Amino acid sequence: MDYKLVFDNLSARIVAVKAEVPTAGTRFRLMGVVADVTELAQTLEREVLERVRHEAAVDVDIDMDYAAMAETVLAWEMTRFQTTEGEETKGEEMDAQVALVNEALGVLSGVLADIAEQMGRRHSEEEYVRLYEAEKRRYLNSGTAHRARQTFEEWKDITGEPTMEDIEDYRLEKVLHLFEDGILDERVEHIQRAKRYPGELDFEQLDSGLKLTKTVYHHYAALRKLVDFKDGALVVNPARVGQHFYASRHEVNAKKNRTHFLKYMHKVALVQEERARLTAEEANTRNCPDCLRTAEAEVLWQKAQAKGWVDDQRQPTGLSRADAALLAARMAEVLDIEGWKPFEQLWNRLNIRQDYSKAMGKQGATEFIDELKRALR
Repeated sequence: MDYKLVFDNLSARIVAVKAEVPTAGTRFRLMGVVADVTELAQTLEREVLERVRHEAAVDVDIDMDYAAMAETVLAWEMTRFQTTEGEETKGEEMDAQVALVNEALGVLSGVLADIAEQMGRRHSEEEYVRLYEAEKRRYLNSGTAHRARQTFEEWKDITGEPTMEDIEDYRLEKVLHLFEDGILDERVEHIQRAKRYPGELDFEQLDSGLKLTKTVYHHYAALRKLVDFKDGALVVNPARVGQHFYASRHEVNAKKNRTHFLKYMHKVALVQEERARLTAEEANTRNCPDCLRTAEAEVLWQKAQAKGWVDDQRQPTGLSRADAALLAARMAEVLDIEGWKPFEQLWNRLNIRQDYSKAMGKQGATEFIDELKRALR
């Protein structure tokens, strides 16, 4: 329902009735006003107040200022009609009808004030998280999110195998785009002074003048009120972002800014996932002995991964320690590797020999060994 239109129409009708010289039809028009005001109050209670109060809804789509509207409704109060001498009876009837109109307006104003109080109350952290999660789901199901991922994949293809430096440059670029789009401008106004966050963003990469660098400091300080920095990555704080979305719902371009914020943080998350993957691969390469990185070994790892026994980092997945020891034994046999140390180094695991001994005594070991022999040869 377009409540603003309903209120405007109701206001116009009351103004028109006030200007009338009372006639028989005036009473019926007043009865119609009472009915419409009462219906509007009931509708607001049912569709807005109850939803906000009982479902703890933080609804950014309700953009009306209910507190101001409550005051406006009270200003619509009807006054005594002027009647000519000898028409006291008609005047008394009108007074009674006017009283009903004013009573209905008082009820409507009370409902509006109650909505304003509920909408303006301090919501719990869980409510803000729900708001953020709802906005995030909407975004991730949109074509914008699909195109963002597609653009990122195209960047990877053009770049080739991205290096850590490439990834850091890409992340910086996306953060700067977020600032340049003015998404945080309203929040930046409340930042009193720029703050440095050592190790989080390399401002030396900007190669810019003092003015732009200062602007970026302020924007980054604003951004850090919404995100955390964990393990070298910018991670959205759902409660703080949800609170920001709610507080900024009346701002110009509020919906667009919400979408753009989610878009850029999505791009930052994509590049950070790539960074984490690259870091894991580098760590895995450092820990992987040469004998397990040969061309012949890679063929076996791919076969084991296809079976779901190891992941893309050559780590056991879905296998018990005993079964992992049997896998190691089979690979060592095919690759002509002596001892368990290479696998203990790769998997950061000790006592694989004991795991193997336990495995050989378990029921079903023979069947799994046969499967390993068929798959890895």
